[in-house]
Amino acid sequence: MPMLQHDGRQLYYEVSGQGSTPLMLFNGLTMSTAAWTLMAPLLEPRFRLIRLDFQGQGQSEHHVQPAYPLPQQADDAAAVLDHLGIAQCYVAGLSYGGMVALHFARRHPQRLSRLLLAATLAWSDAANQQIASSWMAADKAGGADLRFDISLPWLFSSRFFTAASQMLPDLRRIAAGVDWPAVERIIAGVMSHDARSWLDSLDVPTHIIVGDEDRLTPLYQARLLQQGITGATLDILPGAGHALHLEAPMAFAQHIIRFADA
Repeated sequence: MPMLQHDGRQLYYEVSGQGSTPLMLFNGLTMSTAAWTLMAPLLEPRFRLIRLDFQGQGQSEHHVQPAYPLPQQADDAAAVLDHLGIAQCYVAGLSYGGMVALHFARRHPQRLSRLLLAATLAWSDAANQQIASSWMAADKAGGADLRFDISLPWLFSSRFFTAASQMLPDLRRIAAGVDWPAVERIIAGVMSHDARSWLDSLDVPTHIIVGDEDRLTPLYQARLLQQGITGATLDILPGAGHALHLEAPMAFAQHIIRFADA
């Protein structure tokens, strides 16, 4: 089991793939490296694929502290690259991972060749903070089941509920196994996220994708990112909600591959 001891914490990571270009995937809020299962086979022929669990996720350490700051998570990703001897890589971040990727681009610009931001936030606005508060209240009132039910319309499109509803029992089981106190510490780190004042300082080819039914990180946030980052491009995925790695893994992977060759 590949573990890196960094700054007094253990970080779990995985490396796979037959390609020569390093591609690092940054997890969403409650994800782990296992959440990329549908996309990994699509990406491994083209890339040297690097996945990691951020602090509080999956098999990395769930150190108890008030919050897991986004800059610290970005520095941990850089430490994994150092450990693997990789000078520069392409980063694709989904949701929370996109926020970490923005901080990675700001703090470690020399490590980044390309940046793909999927379903993410330029800043944690009042609506996002209310959504997070509702999830925490649901967990206190009804545990993992109620929390899962409350989160569903934020995460998935209308199409998903009719075409892929058979996935819901497995997703409920996975959600029940999440270390929710650690997720609350991850959320606490998100609450202070606001990249709007420094987006124009980022100097890396950037592509942004968002589902047209994404209610959690809506189109206006994607447009803020596009307007703020010089030269950034934006594509809207029709019929997709927020959880692109589950709803639209093929389209998500195709965007990653096409942008690598752009």
